[in-house]
Amino acid sequence: MATTIRFVLTTLLLGLATVSAAETRVDIVPSVAFFNPTANVVDEAGITAKFDSALGLGGRLTIWLNDAVALEGTGHFVRSSLDGQFLGADAGSIDLSMFYGSAQVVVGLGTEKRLLLHGGLGIQGTNYDDFIEGGNVLTGVLGLGGWAPLSDTVALRSDLDAHFHTAWYEVGGVESEELTQADLLLSIGLQFTPGGR
Repeated sequence: MATTIRFVLTTLLLGLATVSAAETRVDIVPSVAFFNPTANVVDEAGITAKFDSALGLGGRLTIWLNDAVALEGTGHFVRSSLDGQFLGADAGSIDLSMFYGSAQVVVGLGTEKRLLLHGGLGIQGTNYDDFIEGGNVLTGVLGLGGWAPLSDTVALRSDLDAHFHTAWYEVGGVESEELTQADLLLSIGLQFTPGGR
């Protein structure tokens, strides 16, 4: 997890170093997220396993380089479980903590830049409660977002981020097949812009 946090913080600090704080718009967005995995992480020989959908907490920090382009760091923590099945019957589950972080480039579209396209690199960190060793994997991230103003300094913001990566497991020296994953995070929160937009 320390590597994940350093990754996001380093990216944001580099962004801050490239622009003058006095002229830069910064958006702070604490948010609630819905985590929805779209594929099994194990699927072979009658054995399947998949993460459960779950709610998470986190946020975004967006640093605007100009009126249309920004650098953004995101991070969301999720408590989920890995549920297994053997020939269609439940085979148990393992609880875990997950972290999804990213460093992305954001492009604002439209006259008021309320539609946001974003993409970049991310990281998925897993920490299982027992049995399975956790770790970090690099992800590619694509997303779509938007915001609606509530005042000069507050807005409602929603985003959908898709983290693309591969997953495989090794148990007792036996490796599972590597499977492509597309993990979705739908987040909604209040966007605070100190100093106004």
